[in-house]
Amino acid sequence: MPADSVLQIKVTLADIHPPIWRRLQVPADLKLARLHLTIQTAMDWENYHIHLFTTPAGDYGLRDSEPGHRDERKAPLDTVAPTAGDTQLGYGV
Repeated sequence: MPADSVLQIKVTLADIHPPIWRRLQVPADLKLARLHLTIQTAMDWENYHIHLFTTPAGDYGLRDSEPGHRDERKAPLDTVAPTAGDTQLGYGV
């Protein structure tokens, strides 16, 4: 994927009706830590809770070896995100 590639992602809140969602365009090489802050801003949240990304490549969050989370500051989105139409990337707070 070219270095200047952009990914379009849809962030949807689970178990909410009617659906609440945002469509974001982000650099493909955006680190998950920055994606977290982008989602927080897009949803008008205030970054109060610990979070976790669940990806096909494993779980990413604040670096913590005890639960086995990988460091989100080192993981570019384009290396952990599923391809279009595949399984979802989970994000929980």
